Amino acid sequence: MSLRSLFTTGLLAAGALAAPPGYGNTVTVTVTEKASCSASASPTSHSTSTSTSHSSSTSEGHGYTHSPWHYPSHSSSSTKTSTTSKASTSASSASKTSATSSASPTSKSSATSSSAVSVTTTTSSLASTAATTTILATATATNYGLNDAAKAAGKLWFGTALDVPGTGEAQDPYYIAEFDNIHDFGEATPANIMKYEFTEPEAGIFNYTGAEEFLTAAAGKAIRCHNLIWSSELPTFITNPTVNWTNATLTAALRRHVTTLVEHFGDRCYSWDVVNEAFSDNPAGAYAPNIWYDTIGPAYVVEAFQAASDAVRANNLAVKLYYNDYNIEFLGNKSYAAQALVKDLKNRNIQIDGVGLESHFIAGETPSKAAQQANMEAFTALGVDVVVTELDVRLNLPPTVATEAQQVVDYYNTVAACVAVPRCVGIVVWDFDDTYSWIPGTFPGQGYGDLFLQPNGPNTPLVRKAPYDGCLEALTGAPEAL
Repeated sequence: MSLRSLFTTGLLAAGALAAPPGYGNTVTVTVTEKASCSASASPTSHSTSTSTSHSSSTSEGHGYTHSPWHYPSHSSSSTKTSTTSKASTSASSASKTSATSSASPTSKSSATSSSAVSVTTTTSSLASTAATTTILATATATNYGLNDAAKAAGKLWFGTALDVPGTGEAQDPYYIAEFDNIHDFGEATPANIMKYEFTEPEAGIFNYTGAEEFLTAAAGKAIRCHNLIWSSELPTFITNPTVNWTNATLTAALRRHVTTLVEHFGDRCYSWDVVNEAFSDNPAGAYAPNIWYDTIGPAYVVEAFQAASDAVRANNLAVKLYYNDYNIEFLGNKSYAAQALVKDLKNRNIQIDGVGLESHFIAGETPSKAAQQANMEAFTALGVDVVVTELDVRLNLPPTVATEAQQVVDYYNTVAACVAVPRCVGIVVWDFDDTYSWIPGTFPGQGYGDLFLQPNGPNTPLVRKAPYDGCLEALTGAPEAL
């Protein structure tokens, strides 16, 4: 009987200590999600106390009985210290044989021992969580993983975002060894280092050092370059100009940035997220207020895509151009606004190749497989691809066996929806290791949203969690149990 069957029939009770048959072993831990992405963290920190919240108590309902799954932005525009910090040398990739790595980052061994691992860590609120049972993934063959299964299902890749260089991730040999595992990850997304404030810190002065280090670390993988125009992580010359912007002057700055980056990185990028999160939740589908919209109006999105499209054509590039957003994973006013944008750009003969569905979800509040599939098909019917671009499923802390079981279902449903839609070309998780997750630093009391766990903290072996199996089952066509 599968984990989801046990969950459905009520045989898997919260707090049970034994994993269901076929789901590996259990390990008792204290949740290891530390606020490593807080304001005091690395230059590429995802979140600070000044992050702009996406959520709103008046946001549009979407036909579900639970509350909407809005979340704050990945990062604020707080000052970063450097764009040129050096990444560590990547550990060599090693095939994995089980739910856990061995003591060496370059040599993985058999399944985790069933003995408990006691860990003392804290959450972002600095309060320790209670111990819980962690359901681990089943051991798999050393030469087969999520990326292999995605390609076998007709997708381009299964990938991950990561914060490299200049972060703890880059210095963690166990983390890097798993990132290098091409059986699991065939794509990489720069979580921060290609954003505006890092690539053009001063007007007309471009810095590619960090981005080039990222590309070196991700050699051999497809790259979804992220992102060109967004309301956050902007340099001071944009947010606090010495002379107030006009429509004409800010448009010129926007076009310079977009054109320069598209030309510089060329076809080393599989795609660019040209505009990120242009639409609001309040009211859903309206343009969100930001420096671009407030100065240029909605035409800023068109200008960005036009500049990118012109650069692609002028340089005979193959790079694809995407719009990326959250809360457009289900049909509703915000998704309809994104669909209208696709139609408008196509009517103007401006290149747009795809839509990124971020898919930051809460366990038990994730749209159903059918809802996500219908939404994907609504986009692909317009002649564009879709990608699941930033998938994670967070839990209230401490997690329980019941909430972890639901998390497996939710991961399964998103991946299975993509598998069912031919023009959903890939799935990307927003990092894969709870140690470096952006979630706890943004949502106090929530976390545990990724596919892997380091029970003993950074720079120690990783274990695969049960959602890994949920993704693998969806990719290989195992039936949905809920």
